[in-house]
Amino acid sequence: MKHYALAFGVTLWMVMGFTGSLRCQYPIISHDSIVFIENTLRMVGKNVNFAIIPGPVYGTTQKLGFMVVPMVVYSLDKKDLLSPPSSSALMLYADFYGSWAVNIRQSLYWNQNKWRAFVSLGVGNLQLKYFGVNQGKTIISNNDTNYAWTHQKEFEVSMTCFRKIYRGLYGGLEYRYRVANLIGADSSSANWLNQTGALTGNNSESILVPVFVWDNRDNIFWSSGGYYASLSSQVANRLFFSSSDFVILSGWVNGYHRMISNSQKLILAWHLYVQAEWGELPYMRYSMYGQGDNVTGYTRGKYVNYSETTVQTELRYELWKFISCGGYAGTGKVFSSFEVFGQSKWLHFGGVRLYFNIIPSRNIRLRLDAAIARKDYGFYVGIGQGF
Repeated sequence: MKHYALAFGVTLWMVMGFTGSLRCQYPIISHDSIVFIENTLRMVGKNVNFAIIPGPVYGTTQKLGFMVVPMVVYSLDKKDLLSPPSSSALMLYADFYGSWAVNIRQSLYWNQNKWRAFVSLGVGNLQLKYFGVNQGKTIISNNDTNYAWTHQKEFEVSMTCFRKIYRGLYGGLEYRYRVANLIGADSSSANWLNQTGALTGNNSESILVPVFVWDNRDNIFWSSGGYYASLSSQVANRLFFSSSDFVILSGWVNGYHRMISNSQKLILAWHLYVQAEWGELPYMRYSMYGQGDNVTGYTRGKYVNYSETTVQTELRYELWKFISCGGYAGTGKVFSSFEVFGQSKWLHFGGVRLYFNIIPSRNIRLRLDAAIARKDYGFYVGIGQGF
């Protein structure tokens, strides 16, 4: 579930997050054990819920790895019945290609839902498949000859604060500092990076990001009514200690609708995303089709360009009080500019999801996802609804 424009979620938070997702096999979940842990914690603090999300992972490397995500959920003020619960989470990830990542994420809601704040701090070294940029005119296979291996070392911290302006409208400001080092895994990979014009070596960013959010959902973890939308702009400039100059405009909107009156048994959800970029972009700031919940089923990095648009819809059905399922379909494309929008291929995808209610009192669910796309597929796990 997206709280704000993803920054470090693009890279280090890819294996879990309220907005991120990961390729993986699913862990074994025992609801009796989870309820036992939750009830035990409530004997200490009635306002506290706890969950640990472990499991084997297939990340961007397509190699077996492991991650552990302990998460604590709580309310800052027991008398505040309007604010959603706050949360603290730690993500630890490693795989057999040598990738590793550590991320801390803090979400705060307070004062009758008038204020929201998010803090993310992460560091890691990821081994990534590099397919190049501006390849949206053809359908790319996973053959070894179509990509090169790269190393991405990265440190990023972001801080965001929102204030309610009117009803569901929030205005906020995010500060993001990031240092990244992209290099080829060997001499041939380095040559390919240089030939395609990718910014290699150390790059830094120091950015202030104004953000507007509309949020009138009935529940932030499992929405059955309302809308959730965001509009933001990122401007990086050498005057503000960034290594390059670029502009990124992005916006998205989610809608949630009950298909049965006064019931959450059947829910229709839809998602629309648009992003446009200009300037001298670091590689990790390009629009990458399949990098998050906007798109599933595609290997991240296959389709990379300045701009992106995607749309998808999902029908969710409650099978049992702990288990729900969903089926979804979507399409989109990446392209260099809107003038040549029609020249890029439509990249369709679809899949099924299972949701396990791991913290019933908060309606927080573990998400397992299998998707198929054009010459590609993916398996994912995450926390909360797909979008």
